[in-house]
Amino acid sequence: MNLAIFFIGILIQCVNGQNWELEFVEPHGDGNLLLSEREERMITYNFTVHSSESASIYTTSTDTKVVDLIGEIEHRVVGGVSVIPNITVKGIFLGRASLTFQVNRKLNGTVSSTQSKGGNSWYELPVVLDVVVKKYEGVLNKIFQASVIVLVCVANIAMGCKTDVQVVKETLRTPIAPLTGLASQFILMPLISFTVGYLLQLTPPMAFGLFAMGCSPGGAASNVYTYFLDGNVSLSVTMTFVSTIASLALIPLWLFTLGIHVIYRTESVTIPFANIVISLIGLIIPVGIGIVIKKKLPKVAKFLLKLLRLVAVLFCILVFTIGIYANLYIFRLMTPLNLLAGALLPYIGFVFGAIMAFATRRNNSDILTIAIETGIQNSGVAIVLLQLSLPHPDSDIAIVSPVNCSLFTPIPVIIAIIIHIVRKKWCRKDELKDTKQQGRVENEDGDENVSVTYHYKVKEPGEGGEAGDGVHGHHLLKR
Repeated sequence: MNLAIFFIGILIQCVNGQNWELEFVEPHGDGNLLLSEREERMITYNFTVHSSESASIYTTSTDTKVVDLIGEIEHRVVGGVSVIPNITVKGIFLGRASLTFQVNRKLNGTVSSTQSKGGNSWYELPVVLDVVVKKYEGVLNKIFQASVIVLVCVANIAMGCKTDVQVVKETLRTPIAPLTGLASQFILMPLISFTVGYLLQLTPPMAFGLFAMGCSPGGAASNVYTYFLDGNVSLSVTMTFVSTIASLALIPLWLFTLGIHVIYRTESVTIPFANIVISLIGLIIPVGIGIVIKKKLPKVAKFLLKLLRLVAVLFCILVFTIGIYANLYIFRLMTPLNLLAGALLPYIGFVFGAIMAFATRRNNSDILTIAIETGIQNSGVAIVLLQLSLPHPDSDIAIVSPVNCSLFTPIPVIIAIIIHIVRKKWCRKDELKDTKQQGRVENEDGDENVSVTYHYKVKEPGEGGEAGDGVHGHHLLKR
């Protein structure tokens, strides 16, 4: 019997050019395995050496920080006899890794391994099991994800409620400023985000997340910042509205060109563009709902705007409690490079937005507004888009970039607002002081011109005269 197996093995070797065989048993027959963090799974494979000599097979993980092996990882194989080992695999942290298989003797098709065990030489088989570890989906994490989606939708409804269509139409009648802002948002920002990710050599998921952030429309916070900095609020609202509508076509365009063909060109990841378009439509529809509410039910629109403040407070509490706890992994993925990328994207956007506005000869108020609108992107849209579009674990890794941008974006704007408010107060004090000094004009003798208001009583009917009161010039009064 063993002799027959031996000759069959020799025949297979002559036909196929290899004297061994390794096959994964279902459900891992396709050579892929999906795990969650902390999840353990047993894998089974069939290994045969078609010769009379025995061998040992040894299993390793390419990244033990992502995937680790538990229990026995080395198995003895008798020549000509199939062995079916079981190996327990555990997901440690989200990411991608592979299980490799090595033997302690030279077989056809094997390559010399860089690893050594027990002083023996090992040879790597050209077969791997790709393992993907996704984030552990706890109840709190699901609550937080649902809350983010709800908040973004509510914020977009509120944006629609405060968007005055007539103001938008008036602003668009002189389209240079809105077109300048649109070009800054959807030409400059995608190219800036792509360049920053490329120069800093970010991983494909991180670079894709940064790119998605750069392609996102302006954030509603830009309207508030523009108001406090005395910018052109009408232009800010118009740009936010126009960029949100334009994102329906421009985000898929950028992601399909630079995103899939350049950033993800080396990765075997399928990006479902149908999901991206559906997600964008789902985010834009609330804006239209808000506009209709403002037009048909103005009282309801005012109530929703007041409600948004409460929602914003609740969301902040949610983010700094459940949000942080459910997404602690983000802090483990933050590195100096991707933090630097998160700061560079908005800051370069502010500068180049101002340069674009200056080049088109906008006034100072418009330059400020376009700079703010360019640098401030809607991180909520980017996060929801990535979560609903990318497969695991790329979606969880990619959202780190928008989070980093959200941390750094408000810093210079808030500093500018504080300086602007303090400066306005000081200027106001100086103006009041100048007004008081100008209101008192003294002549050379120390007399003053003082404005006098007088009243005179009307006479009885038939006595003649008239009644009246008012200011009649300045009268010279002595001290």
